[in-house]
Amino acid sequence: MTANRVTFIDALRGFSLLGILQANLLIFQYGMSGTDGVKDLSALDNVALYFEKIFIGGSFMPIFGILFGYSFVKLVESKLKKKRKSLWSILRRATGLIALGLLHSLLWEGDFLLSYGIMTLFIFPFINCKPRTLFIWAGIAFVYVQVLPMIVHPLLLIGMGLAKKQAFTNMEGEKKWYWTGLLLVPVGVACKSISLMSSTNSIVLMDIGSQLLAVGYVCLAAWIYKTRPVQMLAPAFESVGKLSLTNYLMQTVICTAVFYEYGLGLSGKLGIFGGMLFGIVLYSLQCVISLAYLKKFKQGPCEVLLRMWTNWSWGRQSKAKPIESTLH
Repeated sequence: MTANRVTFIDALRGFSLLGILQANLLIFQYGMSGTDGVKDLSALDNVALYFEKIFIGGSFMPIFGILFGYSFVKLVESKLKKKRKSLWSILRRATGLIALGLLHSLLWEGDFLLSYGIMTLFIFPFINCKPRTLFIWAGIAFVYVQVLPMIVHPLLLIGMGLAKKQAFTNMEGEKKWYWTGLLLVPVGVACKSISLMSSTNSIVLMDIGSQLLAVGYVCLAAWIYKTRPVQMLAPAFESVGKLSLTNYLMQTVICTAVFYEYGLGLSGKLGIFGGMLFGIVLYSLQCVISLAYLKKFKQGPCEVLLRMWTNWSWGRQSKAKPIESTLH
């Protein structure tokens, strides 16, 4: 592990993939429209669906936005320290993500690699901003994103600001603001619950609640990260996080093979609760495989391909010092 690597970021990225997988399983089973047209859900499935909509849906993808912004700053700083021409390599990385996203979208309608690649092209004007400036812009973007589409997501700017402040490098000293951020968990849950219970089912309130809950989850994860139970599981989450691009794409390959008609055709047959159990089993397998894989290699196959394109060089796979995860 390099001195500049923040293990909490890897663990949070890995854990977020579990939440994203659980949210995506609804789409794999019932399509983008969700379960709106399904009338034969069991009582257990209805409970699982409510849990998914309140505590999972829309609240784990924004965490990836925070991690994307955080790691983007760290990546640029790393290249500047090594005196590389960071601009062109970052632009190549953006085009690589765009290309992967376009290919991935042919298989899976819920792809986010494409949007991340595009967003990379629009955050260069913010790279030299101070943390406070980034947080101000994030607040402005948060207001406007509720009424009109924005290319740069506010949580991405928050992630950049956190990286500039060297957040999560002194976790014991930062517990005060972790505790403050924890307050966003009940606020986010309340907003999402009110949205579901209201007759209008406000999309704006649901989106606000999802983003607030995402920030709250980050603070909650940081608050409990150093506890013994979490540290026992942390290596598994970190391993999945280091191979996040490969694991994310493999989730799509496996789920399409299981649920789509040209595979096993189990779409809608497992139910909401059964789908959640399937997601836990799949993610657990990814934890085991990722841990074993990283004992021999420092990057996953997809990470290697993107890194080769980014650096415009042929990179060798070895158990040398690891670098930042490719999918941020």
